[in-house]
Amino acid sequence: MDFTGACGSCPSSTTTMKMGIERVLKEKFGDAVKDIRQVFDELENEVTVEAVNGHLDILRPAIKNYGGSVEVLSIDGGDCHVKYVGPDSIGSGIKAAIKEKFPDIVNVVLTS
Repeated sequence: MDFTGACGSCPSSTTTMKMGIERVLKEKFGDAVKDIRQVFDELENEVTVEAVNGHLDILRPAIKNYGGSVEVLSIDGGDCHVKYVGPDSIGSGIKAAIKEKFPDIVNVVLTS
């Protein structure tokens, strides 16, 4: 299955898979469903500052509503350095959104 449009880049797409689509498939087909995996287009997941900032564009309006801001400063190997101002709980969501979309990023470092 391929999510497209806003669903394709949404940080909640994994939740949508687990709580919605995967659950319904298992209810309908039971044990016949052996494995369900979410896959991403490799080209879309190129790990660059621009790509990660582009992915965060989805979250920026909500972050701004909480008086916050976010900007990717650099990517060094598996580390992504992000300038973030705002609530800690949203910072945790930013980390999760980056790691989910870009599996090669293993550590997101938030600085203010």
